[in-house]
Amino acid sequence: MKMKPIEQNFYMPAEWAVHECCWMQWPHKNFEHSGYADVPSWSHFDFEKGRLAWANVAKSIAKFEKVKMIVHPNDITSAKNLLDAKIEIIELKIDDCWARDSGAIFLLNGQNKLGGIDWEFNGWGKFKPYDSDNKIAKFMIDSSSATYFKSNMILEGGSIHVDGQGTLITTEQCLLNKNRNPNLSKDEIEKNLKDYLGIKKIIWLKNGTDEGTDGHIDNIACFVKPGTVLALSCSDKKDSFYDKINENLEILKTSEDCRGERLEVIELEMSYKRLIPDEDEPSSYINFYIANKGIVMPNFMDEKADFNAKKIIETSFPHREIIAINGIDISMGGGNVHCITQQQPLSKS
Repeated sequence: MKMKPIEQNFYMPAEWAVHECCWMQWPHKNFEHSGYADVPSWSHFDFEKGRLAWANVAKSIAKFEKVKMIVHPNDITSAKNLLDAKIEIIELKIDDCWARDSGAIFLLNGQNKLGGIDWEFNGWGKFKPYDSDNKIAKFMIDSSSATYFKSNMILEGGSIHVDGQGTLITTEQCLLNKNRNPNLSKDEIEKNLKDYLGIKKIIWLKNGTDEGTDGHIDNIACFVKPGTVLALSCSDKKDSFYDKINENLEILKTSEDCRGERLEVIELEMSYKRLIPDEDEPSSYINFYIANKGIVMPNFMDEKADFNAKKIIETSFPHREIIAINGIDISMGGGNVHCITQQQPLSKS
């Protein structure tokens, strides 16, 4: 029987740990993908604008760390035309462009050796095809010479956030959704998270803010340091997400981390602009990427909210340079900066 990561002292480090590189996937125009018919935003997604936005994120991250961009063979020319030469282009067949969810989750052990988990990926339980994307994690792990761990549980990287100490936050809407792991109980899902990620304490929020991923956590809350969570807030009682967001805030404010210490919660007001036609989904500033010495965050051309969000993130990460990019064209695809990135921590060879 193969050993699980926890049996070899592996754990998932926090996103602010030093990175070796950032992995991304280049937008691939695959009109056989069922999302184009099922997701209202996708009918508004402009691939040319989208690729410019992906390139902007990649170039911004490349100021702080190496970027590896996985590109479908049909899209090599567009990637070379829009990306800087220092961004590594890796040719591989892919279905979609959300590296956070289809990519590997990397681990470290006590000797700072690299491991990686190849979770099952099923297109968020609703979108096909996903066969090629379900092979990306293994490719990333093999390419990185990391210790390979296979889990039969379905899990997307955007559905979890960790503090690197043993605390994880997630949502019931996603992880307990019957379109993910209908054969697993909540206790069994928790055991998998503990065995594969080195987790000691799981904080369950109720609902997220998007239907495409069934409420990924990376739109509503993230750790900024052990014991401190940055969380989406909503003060407009007339907003359709007021109750859900404030229910999550109350859970966070009354929760303890794995050390038994009460969480400090920093509230970050959402933008009330609804960017996607025919879809009631708030714009979240929580969906940012923590790079080496930097933060790449979205803004939404909402002057007051953009300014406030950047100020709060600057205060939360005082020793990192904050780069705000236009996140609107990424939003049209169904996610944002955090969704299209996946960190690989620095390790010893």
